[in-house]
Amino acid sequence: MDPTDIIAYLKKMYGAQSMTARYQLSKTLFRSMLNVNAHVGPHVLKMISLMEKLEKLGCKLGKELSQDLILQSPPDSFSPFIINFNMNKMDCDLHEMLNMLIDYQNQIDSGKNQGSNLVVGKSNNKKGKWNNKSKKKPFVPKGGVTKPRDKKGGVDQSNAEYFFCKENGH
Repeated sequence: MDPTDIIAYLKKMYGAQSMTARYQLSKTLFRSMLNVNAHVGPHVLKMISLMEKLEKLGCKLGKELSQDLILQSPPDSFSPFIINFNMNKMDCDLHEMLNMLIDYQNQIDSGKNQGSNLVVGKSNNKKGKWNNKSKKKPFVPKGGVTKPRDKKGGVDQSNAEYFFCKENGH
């Protein structure tokens, strides 16, 4: 038998199995979603593994599509990260993206654990159409020197020293 005949025979024999395997892998990859309380690391590693298996079967996804698939899988709490990633057009491989996602999840988790509690209590403010007046006092600086203003409302700079020539007022 000729080597080309052997290869053609093997493709004919095992080709249907590789199509089925490719279908199952792509189905799992495209439908994978990260649960709200799950860790992003193992999830993205599983997705990268599925992408590598697809490439071995001859189905190359490309860098951009792979990144898009990964960015579509986290919950809505990752939307600031996704917006930032897309706006800055970050050029990284999938493992660098994994590390950035893990860092972002750690930031989210540390923000939850810093003791920011929402306290709900009774309010004495009357809500109504005629009580929109603010009871706050206007801001007035406490002591110090106030700068004189010219007629246009700007600061008087006639005696100011210039940065480059170090002379007062021109």
